[in-house]
Parts: sequence; C-alpha cells; structure tokens
Amino acid sequence: MLKISACIAALMMTGIVSAAPISWLDSAVNAEYDNTVEMRHYLHQHGELGNQEYETQKYIKAFLEKQGIKTVTGFKDAPTAVVGIINEEKGDAIGLRADIDALPIKERNEIDYVSTAKGKIFGEETFVSHMCGHDAHMSMLLSAAKIMAEHKDEIDRAVVFVFQPAEEGDSLINPYAADNLPNSGAKALVEDDLIERFKIKHMFGIHVMARQDAGKILISKGATLNSIDGFKIDVEGVQAHGAMPWSGVDATLTASQIVVSMQQLISRNIDLSQGMGVITVGKLHSGEADNVMSGKAQMTGTIRSNNNEIRKVLIKRLPEIAAGVGISTGANVTTKIIESYPVTMNDPKLAENTVSLLQENNIDAEISTWNPGASEDFSFYALEVPSVFMFLGVDKPDTDNAANNHSDKFMIEDEAMKAGVKAHIVAAMQTKLN
Repeated sequence: MLKISACIAALMMTGIVSAAPISWLDSAVNAEYDNTVEMRHYLHQHGELGNQEYETQKYIKAFLEKQGIKTVTGFKDAPTAVVGIINEEKGDAIGLRADIDALPIKERNEIDYVSTAKGKIFGEETFVSHMCGHDAHMSMLLSAAKIMAEHKDEIDRAVVFVFQPAEEGDSLINPYAADNLPNSGAKALVEDDLIERFKIKHMFGIHVMARQDAGKILISKGATLNSIDGFKIDVEGVQAHGAMPWSGVDATLTASQIVVSMQQLISRNIDLSQGMGVITVGKLHSGEADNVMSGKAQMTGTIRSNNNEIRKVLIKRLPEIAAGVGISTGANVTTKIIESYPVTMNDPKLAENTVSLLQENNIDAEISTWNPGASEDFSFYALEVPSVFMFLGVDKPDTDNAANNHSDKFMIEDEAMKAGVKAHIVAAMQTKLN
C-alpha cells in the first residue's frame, strides 16, 4: 500500500495523468482488426490527390453514418473534408485527425492490393498511390470512431473525427504558377473555424513511419516535425557568346553564387544553438548550349527548420541575399517564397501525459527526441490548441533498411494498426481536458 501511494504521489508531483486501463480496449480493437485491414487495402487501391478526394470522402462519410455518427462536410477551401462527431451535446471535444490524400507516385510493390490508380496533378496525368500511409491513417481512425460510437455513453466529452484533405498539398493549383494561393488542408479547416465550431480543446494525430518497429509509438516534447517552405528564384542576365563573357551578364554564375550564399546564410545568420535550418536547391536550370553564356537561370528548392524563429529569419533573408548577389553581378534576380507549414509543436505536458496513458493501456509508447526531418500541416492545429502528434512504427519484423515514406516501395505491417486504433481511443477517452 505504501509503495502504491508513493507512486501516486510521484505522478501528482510530475503532473502526469493516470487512469485505469480501458477494460474492453484490446478485445474491441482485435474484433475490429479484420475490418481495419480490409479498409486499408481498399483505400490503398483507390488513392486520390489533394483536394480531389471525392470518392474517398464518400467512402468515409458512408462508413461514419452507418455507425450512427453525425457527419459534416462543405468546408470552405476544404471541399473534400469530412468531420464526424459523437457526444456533441457534451462539448469540450477531443479532436482526432487523419489525412486522406495520396501522392503522385507509381507504386512498385508486389502485393495483391497494389495501387493502379491514376489522377491529375496540375492538369498532368500521373499514377497515384498511398506511399505515405494515409490509407492506414484513415483506416485506424475509422475503426476507432466505430468502436467509440459503440461505447459513447462511457465517454464524458465530445469526440471529433477530422478527415482532412491535401496534407501533401493542393494538386489543382501549381504554387509557383499562381499569384494568390487559396488556403488548403489543415490551414483551410482552421480558418473555417473548425476548432471553435466543435469546441475542440486538444488535437491528436498519428503518422505511420518506416524504419521504426511495428506497433511502437514515439512522442516528442516540443518540436516534432520541421517547418517547410518553398522558393523559386529567377535570374535574368544577358546572353552572350561563350568566348566573350564580358559582353553579357552570366546567369549561371549568378545562380551558382546564390546557391553558395544560401549555405552562408545558414552558417552565419542562424543561431544554431536554438535549432537547425536547411536550404536545399532541388532543381536548377540554366543555359541552352555549351558555347553560349546563359542569360536566364531558374532554381527551386525547400527551406526547413525545427524552430519557428529561425524559419522567419530564413524566409526574410533568402530573398535579400539573392537580390544582393544579383546587384553584384549585374543580373536581375526575383525570388518567390511559398510559405507552407510551420514547425509541428507537441505540447510538452500533454505529450508526457499521453505517453503515460498509452503505457497504462499496454501500448508500447515512449517519449522520444526522434525527428524524421519531414513536415506536416498538423502544425496548424497545434498553433490553436495544445496538441500531440505521434509516430507509429510500421516495419515488418526483421526488416532491414525498409523503404521510407514517399518511396515507391513503402510498406506497412498491418498488425501495427492495432496500436494506432488503441492510441486514438485512449487519447479521446482519457486525456485530461484543460
């Protein structure tokens, strides 16, 4: 008795929430497992690109309504979103989010449910596949919603199931070709008052990850995923004969100097004791012939950081540095920044409490500092309310060097989804509301 009391006192001192395990959790998730797998395999074969997920929306809406769950659609700038809600009258909701879009990638796995779907990105036909695992995200949340609907009288708050489009970005409008981009994905839902409308107090999300053991859940305190922003830099020089470079303005040389200066921006303008920053040029085109000095160059790339203040510096300074190089060479340089997603931040206390609750329900979870370096628009929810974004390992047992997310051979161990379904239920039912 003394030992138990001491443990309780320690939990109270640390602020960690403790609750009795959910007695029916394992049996309910196991009973639903075959359906969870069936849903994933179906959705895997029928992926759709961002803001074009109309058939996926129909599937989700029909499934939720079959369970007696109220659904809401018709969100501004998120036309394919579906929100389900139980216990709406109880208020003080927990929000659970799954993204629903796929990627413009041709799958190369040899499985009987391989994706052969096609779609259009910016008007160009492409193969489409769920090579980031959003099929699993949908299936886990749908199964969790079904189970919680069956036990809604045991849940003392509202639960909101957010099926969000376009996490990978809008597939209809090329951001570099448009003057004004519409809101999309999580940002669109937030700006359409999702949080206020459904009285959401906390948001939770789960992302399946390669190169982590199947069923293992990792949760960070603080920065969890990096920000992402894009850039396009156009350099206009003066074309000249390659043997007479003094008669023109070399766009290639200017572009090269800009690339080098970007790295100096990282090493000389950023306080790296506060976090990290990365600027990568993914594509650079300049020139037309080997004996002609180029008069035009263009580069596109990505900016990443795990600190929102560092992100601001990079976004501000990159156009300034590019313009300065242009002045020094005599070229005209224009920079377009595509501001996309801020850093995904987990609330530290909520993260600790979530891990504790998961562990008490026999889910393999731990606090982790692992950051895969990617980015997520879940960050927009986390700007509004204390939130937690979890990583769920999905590698098959004894797998070495598994194909990463966004690879054409990314694979998921279906069994891992049991932990994800459980985590949704525990987070919704046992999280202490602030």
